[in-house]
Amino acid sequence: MTAKIAFRDSARCLVVLVALLTLPFSAYSQVTLTGAMWFASTSSGATSVAQAYADGASNTLGGDQWWNLWLARNPDATSPINGPSDAQASISIPLQVGSYKYYIFGAGPCCSLHFSGLNLFFDGNGSTPGISVFGALGRSSFVPDSSSTLTLQGTPVAGSGSGFYRAGDVVVVLTGYDWNNSATPPGDVCQPFVFSPGSGGPSPFGSFSLRVFPAAELSFNQTSGSPFTKITATGSGFAANEKVDLYAGPISYPTLLATATTDASGSFVIPVDEPQHPVGPMDVYAYGLTSGELGAATLSVISAVATNPATEAPGGAITAYPLGFGAGETVSIYWNEPRQLLGTAVADSLGSGSFAMTVPANASPGLNGIFGVGATTGSLGLGRVWVK
Repeated sequence: MTAKIAFRDSARCLVVLVALLTLPFSAYSQVTLTGAMWFASTSSGATSVAQAYADGASNTLGGDQWWNLWLARNPDATSPINGPSDAQASISIPLQVGSYKYYIFGAGPCCSLHFSGLNLFFDGNGSTPGISVFGALGRSSFVPDSSSTLTLQGTPVAGSGSGFYRAGDVVVVLTGYDWNNSATPPGDVCQPFVFSPGSGGPSPFGSFSLRVFPAAELSFNQTSGSPFTKITATGSGFAANEKVDLYAGPISYPTLLATATTDASGSFVIPVDEPQHPVGPMDVYAYGLTSGELGAATLSVISAVATNPATEAPGGAITAYPLGFGAGETVSIYWNEPRQLLGTAVADSLGSGSFAMTVPANASPGLNGIFGVGATTGSLGLGRVWVK
């Protein structure tokens, strides 16, 4: 099984820092962060205009019907980026190769919700989010969002399904995002700076972090698959003969998939296993340990049900393993023919679980199908058992 490795705590962190500090920043494209939209979401990241009105939404666009989203460089909001007036809600933040962190404050009253999403917009495009993620309230874990979401203007649109944004020869990566229901601690930090006019109480708050890398290329021979599917990764544009680490998941706490070595042209081709991950899009990164260049791509995780053993007689015991379902959701396991419910399993944070089941006494000899249905996501995963 792959192991989660904290990027900032990696032994290679010093190599990363040295590589970034020696890069000529002016040699790369400049990206501008020009909008942010926070919104209440479901457990799958979906939202709607109605839910935004009921449970909360804030943006960095003045003169519209939504509460304002304020950005600051520190948690007590003493160094604001925008505001405090509605006319000053918009942002235009140039980003070069390096790291950035912004604290965000919602101008509306606190609300009752469990999940929230964040859309970031770049280079003046307020209709198509460049980065879309969502996560549980009060937690730093987040995943890409491809569900129904909102533009900077607050109209329905599909999420980008990605935690990164590519522009020219750089890639902007969201390395951190969290949101809290009220500013405690550090308290109602917005009020002294008129960051939440008229809210009448503590404002919700959080933060997001970005890191800009020089971009390399990364692609896969297939764009979707269930966990443990064999796929091929191809990279190019790295330094010659350098080590390249491949990671899956948010780059702040990724899963190390494999390490490749580039050839004389800075390219590599390497087989990898698609890692365990909840159903939906998943960010994958390839980081050059010498060049500091980053390749970024997206894989779509689909659900499946694995079994062990794969062959058993009627009445025999086997274990079913739902893979690639929603984090924490209940998965119902069915025998296909004759159709019958065998039981349920609860998926963990990676969308995987296990269930001890018995092969039905009336199962037909030969290949039989089983399937799992996610109670929250509605995702369908297929599997099979050979009956003796």
